[in-house]
Amino acid sequence: MKKVGAYVHIPFCEKKCYYCDFKAFANLEGWIGGYVENLIKEISLYRQRIDVSIDSLYIGGGTPSYINPKYIETIVGEINKFDHALREFTIEANPKSIDRQKLKIYKDLGVTRISLGVQSFDDRVLKNIGRNHNKKIALKDIDLIREFGFDLSFDLMLNLPGQDFSSVKKDLDLVKDLRPDHISWYSLILDKGSRFYALDQKGKLDLMDDDLEVDIFTYLIGRLKDFGLSRYEISNFARKGYESIHNQKYWDNEGYLGLGLASSGFLSNVRYTNVDNFIIYGKMLEKGKLPIKSREFISTKEREKEYVIFKLRKREGINLEEFKNKFGKDFLIAYKKVLRKFKGQNFYNIGDNFYFTDKGMSLSNEFFLEII
Repeated sequence: MKKVGAYVHIPFCEKKCYYCDFKAFANLEGWIGGYVENLIKEISLYRQRIDVSIDSLYIGGGTPSYINPKYIETIVGEINKFDHALREFTIEANPKSIDRQKLKIYKDLGVTRISLGVQSFDDRVLKNIGRNHNKKIALKDIDLIREFGFDLSFDLMLNLPGQDFSSVKKDLDLVKDLRPDHISWYSLILDKGSRFYALDQKGKLDLMDDDLEVDIFTYLIGRLKDFGLSRYEISNFARKGYESIHNQKYWDNEGYLGLGLASSGFLSNVRYTNVDNFIIYGKMLEKGKLPIKSREFISTKEREKEYVIFKLRKREGINLEEFKNKFGKDFLIAYKKVLRKFKGQNFYNIGDNFYFTDKGMSLSNEFFLEII
């Protein structure tokens, strides 16, 4: 039986942050119950139609910890009707949205890992990006997560309005003291539809220049390594053995179910995306239809391109023998023009694997643009 991951989207939150362009909605408490009922219908439809075993579960959002944990219990109960042996079960949370009761329920449900959206420990920066927590609340919730014995991951961001090198260094000092198992440290992306995108279009967003951002990120990579958090993917760092099992399914082109509003999945070389409208989502499920907006069969050519890009996001890169067995060609010959362009720039290394240096990982988009 094929093993796949499952991603479940909870599109609700207390407050939408200024950088957010995800399908997430604030102040829609009256919609939560009906949405979960429809989500259960979708999960049930997949269980009737495909024969898979679920080995990783990730509940994201939005803010899953914002909703009543009884809904999480219902969702997990339906997921568990699949054949399953979870190697990892992650739920996303935001500071100020968890308490002892919720964490106990999560623990009883089998959650192994909590991904906490910290973003920064600088109260001034947090206010600038529209977060509704502060450093004190984040530290309290981190202690609570540790007390319940969950693996701890948290998100931090770079190039935020009002953030400078000093602010990032203070964040790093706290990381050293807090000893998380995993960190995702992302640079701000100005997604169309976010408040920050609109401000930037008007010239009203004060961000770092590109060179300073690269210098700071290079610095934090070294500091995190000193703390035992090794960079295993472009924006992800972990202690040995705590790399995200579920997220690696995306980078390794393994199968995963996408469940819920606007979710994406990948099964049998078909990538699909769900509708992003509550009403249409519900009506399709009422008719016994999967709420899919678009499907795309990934051709061999596209699979190769995706394989190269996703594999090179990871520290180990591309195993040259595996690439040849999978696609019937020599990677170094097939991509020699691109490799020649970056040769001698400390961009990549070649052994049994072709893989990026830290510089190559940080500037990987330049390489990927040549492939696309």
